[in-house]
Amino acid sequence: MRKPLSMFLAFMLLLSMAMPSAAFAGGFKSPGDANLVPGTILMGATPAYVDPNKPVVVFVQGLTNDSTVWYTDNDMYNRAFQAGYQTAFVELYDSGGSPRSYWDNGAMLAGQLQQISNHYGGKKLVIVAYSKGGVDTQVALIHQGKYPLVSNVITLGSPHYGSELADLANSSSFGWLADLIGQNSAGTQSLQTGNMSYFRSITDNRFEVSQNRYLSIAGNRTGPIFSSYWFGSGFIDGPSDGVVSVASSKLPYATSLRVGNWNHGEVNKGSNVFSIFQPYLTQQRAASTFSAFNEVAATAEEAEPSMDVLVRGGEQDGFASESFYVESEAEKLVINWLSATQHDTVELTRPGKTVPETFNVASVEDDTMFFKGAYHHTITIDQPEAGEWKAATVSDAPTAYALMVTFDSTLNDQLVLEPEADKKNWNLKTKNGLAAKSKGKASVKAFTDIGFVPGNGKENKKLGQKMRAFKQNGNAIQLPSEEGSYNMTVEVEGTTPAGETFQRTVIKSVFVDDKGNAY
Repeated sequence: MRKPLSMFLAFMLLLSMAMPSAAFAGGFKSPGDANLVPGTILMGATPAYVDPNKPVVVFVQGLTNDSTVWYTDNDMYNRAFQAGYQTAFVELYDSGGSPRSYWDNGAMLAGQLQQISNHYGGKKLVIVAYSKGGVDTQVALIHQGKYPLVSNVITLGSPHYGSELADLANSSSFGWLADLIGQNSAGTQSLQTGNMSYFRSITDNRFEVSQNRYLSIAGNRTGPIFSSYWFGSGFIDGPSDGVVSVASSKLPYATSLRVGNWNHGEVNKGSNVFSIFQPYLTQQRAASTFSAFNEVAATAEEAEPSMDVLVRGGEQDGFASESFYVESEAEKLVINWLSATQHDTVELTRPGKTVPETFNVASVEDDTMFFKGAYHHTITIDQPEAGEWKAATVSDAPTAYALMVTFDSTLNDQLVLEPEADKKNWNLKTKNGLAAKSKGKASVKAFTDIGFVPGNGKENKKLGQKMRAFKQNGNAIQLPSEEGSYNMTVEVEGTTPAGETFQRTVIKSVFVDDKGNAY
């Protein structure tokens, strides 16, 4: 028995040497500590040899995450430790279950970076930031002035220009569901594309930007099919990781290290990306082509939008149904009943029928960070009949739902909602066959719900609560000049050249600053 025992002890010794462990006094915690309190700093284990030429790597979480995103089901921390890096992890407001805007998170992060720098005697830091953590980091370095502490910044799937899913979560259709599952937070509101366009306009031309080197990594995988990332990609124009578009993940002055075959839940995994950014884990700021005195065109590369979705939603207590119209041009429908309740079945009633069909559905939990706590129930219909359809479910308790129908139709490219130069005036227009049909009479109409949150979310901290809502009818939409965030849910209804009814939904966000400029 002595030989097996000695072999077991030797194995445990090797295992303990391979896995990082640490214990700190003076207010710092160790990775794996169960008490994930906002403001907490977790210091990684000290490598056997501390290389004075290597920086301290600080890992910054994303929206709705905490520090465990780096070391639970992720070998990022272990890879950094094995490569000889000292590490630190931060807990921002998201760790406490109440995600806040990048202004609040960035202010907290600024203080944490100063503490980490002091602890390591002023040794340079490199920040590796996931998702919204990349925006939080820019607030800390640029707006809070902590750029001297850092050499390089590596962002992984960060929504530098916002995410269309944040727009969706704040829409009138999805707002019921987002409120119920607790995801209509200040953090989500701050990532609306309009708010982020404003943020870019007051950030990218500042001198502080040039004092750090920015590098980005993005994903372009939206699978597996029927996953929440697959659902998310349906609302995002162009390649994406299911949450953030590739265009949004890039900064005009950053180096794009890789766009890889990862979804948003994979782009931060050590096994996927550590070796890609490791060469930039240096105390010296890597050379940059950015000039602080040259104006940066702070505009994401936009894909040609396609009007291919219909969105509905509301409260539910028992039976709930939604009707929608399908045109002959539609070759396929993807019907997604998103709910705070898990369902086994969804009923569909086809045009001209009175008896619904019952579809058995899988209940897939969302992990896009914007609808965490909700479940997707998806049905695909090939060659759908034209006419009025109805989708329905039954709940045992009060809940909320959102219905999203995606159309594969030639009609999608014949509709467009275009902003005028001031971005406060928008016009619904038709093209090709629909344009010919609508000439001389209005065969397409728009009905718009506008949610408004006043202020800029910085000084007065008003982001996080919807203050006002109003409606507009007509194909021309006009936003006021009052400072704040506007979320437009535009319901489009019209008739095709064959006289069939069609419906679509467009969701856009716009930010208006204190001078009346729109973004």
